[in-house]
Parts: sequence; structure tokens; C-alpha cells
Amino acid sequence: MRKAIDFGVQIARGLAAAHDRGIIHRDLKPANIKVRDDGTVKVLDFGLAKAFDPRSASSGANVPTHDASATEMGLILGTAHYMAPEQAMGKPSDKRVDVWAFGVVLYEMLTGRRAFDGEDVSGIVAAVL
Repeated sequence: MRKAIDFGVQIARGLAAAHDRGIIHRDLKPANIKVRDDGTVKVLDFGLAKAFDPRSASSGANVPTHDASATEMGLILGTAHYMAPEQAMGKPSDKRVDVWAFGVVLYEMLTGRRAFDGEDVSGIVAAVL
């Protein structure tokens, strides 16, 4: 329990630092979180990240969850187990998708099981929704 809390605090601080700099991760999951030998947690793989203006009132609310320059239009990017509902539906999202994913990761750390699961991606997305 103590390790989960310590790791959770460090993950939250890492996300807050990214958000303060105008970056939404959009693919937070256990595979993108590494713990160094000294117990320091690192949030990695910002490959699906999206920038927003942290000074704007929207806080990234108009940032799409898909990027036409990365793939074909309308493709949903991310990992289904950790996607926020608006992300899974391909709707505009903001930094709250990272907060959702953080909660899902924290749940998994504390319980040892996934919060949302299914036989395939469609089943996982249905569970999230």
C-alpha cells in the first residue's frame, strides 16, 4: 500500500508537471511508467502527447484525441484499458483524460487487476463507456 501511494504521488506530480507545461500525455498506462532502482518513478513515452496552451481558458479542451497527420482521420489513439470515455468515443479531450488514466492505473496498483477488461478492444471500450 505504501509503495502504491508513493508511486501514485510521483506519477501525479509527473503528470502535473507535463500539464503545467501544456502537454497532455494521452496514453498513461503501466507500460509507460518505470521505477528506477532508487524508487524514483518516471512517466515515459509521450508519443501520443498533445500540446495545449496552459494559459488558455480551455486547458486543452479542444485538443482532439486523434491526429490526422499521424494516421487516417477518425482513428482513436491510446490504450483501451486506460482511455477516458471521451477519448474512447473520439471526442475532443483535455488533461482530464490523463487524470482518468491515472485513476485507472492507481486502481490497478492497489487491486492487482484491471479496472476495465473485455475479450477484445470492443469489449474493453464498452466496459469503459
